[in-house]
Amino acid sequence: MKDILDKKSVKEIRIHQINYYQKFLFNRKSLSNIKMFNFSKINNDTIFKVNIHKISGYEGHYYFSGSNPLVKTAQQILNNSNLKLNDSYLFKYYQQFQPKTYGELYYLKKENKLHQIESTNIFHPWFHSKPTNQFNCGLFGPKDNSNVLHRMLRIKNIITNISKFGYKPTPNDMIEGYILLKKNDYRFVITAGHHRVAVLTAIFMKDNSKFNNLIVKYDITRIKIKIVRECEVNEWPGVLSGYLNRKDALEIFHSYFS
Repeated sequence: MKDILDKKSVKEIRIHQINYYQKFLFNRKSLSNIKMFNFSKINNDTIFKVNIHKISGYEGHYYFSGSNPLVKTAQQILNNSNLKLNDSYLFKYYQQFQPKTYGELYYLKKENKLHQIESTNIFHPWFHSKPTNQFNCGLFGPKDNSNVLHRMLRIKNIITNISKFGYKPTPNDMIEGYILLKKNDYRFVITAGHHRVAVLTAIFMKDNSKFNNLIVKYDITRIKIKIVRECEVNEWPGVLSGYLNRKDALEIFHSYFS
C-alpha cells in the first residue's frame, strides 16, 4: 500500500485562509422551480432536488451515520469556530481509520474479492470492468496535517458564507453526482460538494427546518452514467467482465445505502 500523505501546498491553504471564494457569492440569486427527484417517474432534468437523507459521499459515507468525519468536524466548528486541528474529529479519524484493502474501506465481508485490491484503488463495478489502478487518496488515513487544516478551513468558510449570504447554488456551482437506484429507494452519490453537504447536514441536525432538500445536478464531466440500477447488476462492467461475481458487486452497491 502506498503512503497516503495528501499534503496541501501553502498556496492551497492560503486560498482558504483568506476565504477567497467568498467574493463570488455577492448578488447571487436563488434558483426556483426545481423539481424533486422521483425514482418512480424519472424525467430528463439535469438539475433537481434530493432529500438530504438520501445523499452518500466518499466511499459510501452516509452523512447521518453519526460517525461521518466531515459532518462531525462541521458540528465541532459550528460550536467552536476556534477549534484546534488536533482536537478535530477529522484529525483523530485519520489516525484511527487506515484501511489497507478496498474491502476494509467499504466494511465488506472478508470473502468479498475486493479485499484483494488496495484501498487506494479506484473501482466501482457499475463503472469499471476491473480495478483501474488509479491512485485515490479518499477520506481515510494516514494524512498529512495540512490535509486536515485544508478541510477544516473549507468547512469553516462554508459555515461563514452560508451565515452571511445564505445557501444559493448556481448551475455552475452546486453539488454534483449521480444516482444509485435500488428498487423503491435511491442514493445521490456526491462527486463534488462533500464539504458543502457536510455543513448543510450539520446545520440541519441543529435545525431540521433548514436544508431538508438540496439542489443538485448530474455530474456530466466526471461521470458518463447518470443512473445506476441495481436490477441491471448483471450488465455492470465489473460483473460482465467476470472480475466480480454478482454477490460481491451488490455488496459494495448496498454499502451506499447503509
